[in-house]
Amino acid sequence: MSAAAPSGPGAEVPLLELRGVTAGYGRIQVLHGVDLVVPRGEVVALLGPNGAGKTTTLLVATGQHPVSSGCVHVAGRHVNGVRAEELARLGLCTIPEGRGVFRSLTVRENLRMASYRGVDESLLVERAVARFPRLGERLGQVAGTLSGGEQQMLAMARGLATDPALLIIDELSMGLAPLIVAELYELVAGIAREGVSILVVEQFARTVLGVADRAVIMQHGQVVAAGVPADLEAELSAAYLGASP
Repeated sequence: MSAAAPSGPGAEVPLLELRGVTAGYGRIQVLHGVDLVVPRGEVVALLGPNGAGKTTTLLVATGQHPVSSGCVHVAGRHVNGVRAEELARLGLCTIPEGRGVFRSLTVRENLRMASYRGVDESLLVERAVARFPRLGERLGQVAGTLSGGEQQMLAMARGLATDPALLIIDELSMGLAPLIVAELYELVAGIAREGVSILVVEQFARTVLGVADRAVIMQHGQVVAAGVPADLEAELSAAYLGASP
C-alpha cells in the first residue's frame, strides 16, 4: 500500500516518511517495501500483531537499524544512514518500550537529566507538572517506586523537554491496566493538540484508535491497510487484531 508524498507549492512536508523500505537481520528480510507517513500535527497509530515488523520499522525510522533499500525522510530530509543522535537534533524523540526512566533517581532528578540539553531546570519542571500534574506530587519520590502509569508519564515528560517536532511512542500500553492506558492516551491527545506529531506503535488497536487521526496496519513485514480509523473497520476486526489488552 502506497502513501503518496505531498506535492505542489502549498503542500506540507510530513514529519516522517518511509518509502518502499526494506530491512532485515542477516539473510532474514523483515520489512518488505514499507510505506509510512506521519503528517504534521497528527497522531498516527502503527498497529499489528507480534512479529508484524512494527519494532523494526521503529528502529529504522529512528536511525537505530540500517535500511536495505528504500528511503527514510525526517522533515523532508533524506536520512538513510543518519545516526540516532542527529535525528534527535532534527526534532525526533522516542519514548521506548518499558518506559526507560532512571529508576534509582527521583522524579526531579530524572527531569534534571533533560536539562543538560540546555533547558532551564525550573522551566522544565514547571512544564512537566503542567502537563502531568501527578508528577508534581512525586517530585521527590524515587522513580522506581512510581506506578507503571506514573513512570510512563515521567518518560513522556522527559522526552517532551527536548521540545520535539515528532514523538514516537513504543507500546505505551504494555503492562498497564486499561483505565491507566486510557488516561495516558488522553494525555497523548493533548500533546498532539499542542502541535507535536506523534507516531504510536501498538499491538492492541483498541487502546489507541480513540485518539488517532490515522492508522497503519502491518502484517508479515508489510503495510496491509492505512487510512482513517473509521474506514478500516474490516481490517481492525480481523482475528490478529481482535484481542483486547
